[in-house]
Amino acid sequence: MKPPITSLRAIPLLSITLLAGCASTEKGPASLPATLDEIKAELRLTAQQLRDADDLRHTQYTREQAAMEAQLTAELKNMSEKFSALSARLNAPQGSGPEPVVISDEKCPPPPQGQTADGKLLVGETEWLWLDAAGQAFQARVDTGAATSSISAADITIFERDGKDWARFFMSHQGMDDRIQIEAPLVRHVRIKQASAEDIDRRPVVRLSVRLGDMHEKTQFSLTDRKHMTFPVLLGRDFLKDIAVVDVGRTFIQPTLLKDKR
Repeated sequence: MKPPITSLRAIPLLSITLLAGCASTEKGPASLPATLDEIKAELRLTAQQLRDADDLRHTQYTREQAAMEAQLTAELKNMSEKFSALSARLNAPQGSGPEPVVISDEKCPPPPQGQTADGKLLVGETEWLWLDAAGQAFQARVDTGAATSSISAADITIFERDGKDWARFFMSHQGMDDRIQIEAPLVRHVRIKQASAEDIDRRPVVRLSVRLGDMHEKTQFSLTDRKHMTFPVLLGRDFLKDIAVVDVGRTFIQPTLLKDKR
């Protein structure tokens, strides 16, 4: 049996439709390649961009390197200065200080002989002390460890004169030919404990006028037997304070008084 005519006519139509559908699913042809001149121009542009980028990188690196070198140079200079200063301090002599300032004698004249710059009396470990009541000078030991001065005395007698207490005693010491009688107002009694004994010694204290160098003062002396001592007179700190400075490395700084200067 032959197929119908309509069916035969549909076959070519279907084939054309299928072929058209297959053609539409395929990609279209690629864009045509550029010309040789365009390719060369593109290459030249790319090469120029590479050179510009390299120049910029080199410039930035040079600037950064210069800045880093300047910073390192400054730090090395600072460290070198500190090292030089420390080396100078290390090599400097121990105890060295600033150079002394020399002041001429015209601006700062030296103090008088036997006096300090502030006008105090300069005394040594031993000095000649003039006693007005005795009328002569005696060697005295200067002792800042003793509070009250003392004088060698024997045969001490307390008596009354004009309603006041006085003391009479004889000053004597080894090397003295005669005993010297002295009378002086009684000020008080002092209790002194001897280092070599447990007993407390109660001594009368009198006021006597003395001369030491150019100084003429009244001072208190405790009366005690000093025959076994080297010096008949001892000057304590009550006499020295505020008026004298002691130089224990020297002796007889003040001039010797052999007679009354009045």
